[in-house]
Amino acid sequence: MKKIIQVATILVVGVGALGLTGVTASANSQYSAKRSKSVRLVWRKSMKRHAFTANKGARYSRHLGIRYSNNDVTPSVIWYTDAHEKLYKKNKGHNAIYYHVKSADGTLQGWIWRGYLKAPKKATSNAVADPDSQSVGDKTMIRTLFPNSSYNQELSDDASTFIATANTDVYITYLNQKGMTNYLSRDSLSFKEAKYIFFVSKNPNSMKSIEQAVAAQGYDAATRSSLKGWSIGGTVTDLDDTNEASTPGEGLIFLIRK
Repeated sequence: MKKIIQVATILVVGVGALGLTGVTASANSQYSAKRSKSVRLVWRKSMKRHAFTANKGARYSRHLGIRYSNNDVTPSVIWYTDAHEKLYKKNKGHNAIYYHVKSADGTLQGWIWRGYLKAPKKATSNAVADPDSQSVGDKTMIRTLFPNSSYNQELSDDASTFIATANTDVYITYLNQKGMTNYLSRDSLSFKEAKYIFFVSKNPNSMKSIEQAVAAQGYDAATRSSLKGWSIGGTVTDLDDTNEASTPGEGLIFLIRK
């Protein structure tokens, strides 16, 4: 009996050390010392609030020690980010980025690999209204840059997801190999022609700086004004939103002609 009590005490202390306070356990929670020791923390810091869903992979404690639940158990949950971390996977020799997420009611939380996080469908997103999940700055940017075009929130959501989950060095390669068409194609977003603009602004909080960066990519004021009838959406990484996939000032704009 004494050994059982000692073992129970060790487990409780171990859970406390992993910082699991306030996390709802699930039926398939599982602790793995091997998994926890297989990664090394590179950095961990806060990030802006973004909305995602996930139906693949799993949700973990911050050093992957405990798997709280598989994501296919919570496919309809809207997750909101508040932090991110980079972990070095010793056995595989490369880094992986995990986002810390919480459910809207705060009862569920944990770390999910960013590759499993997807932008929520519009209908699902509206069901859980969250004014902080949409960037007013992105809408203002697009309407200012392209006065004769239509703003498209779906395209802005796509750009936000892509820039948050892809590595900068694969942008051009992926998008140039018709990956952009594959990425955007779906029933709710049909189009005859699609283009993209990838730019880096010296000051993403300055419209003048963004305009200069976009113009440097071949889209000066005259060219932008000529895109009447096009639907356009995009995003730019803020100065205080230094996530692992991008650096401040990196922006992505999608343009489609229906």
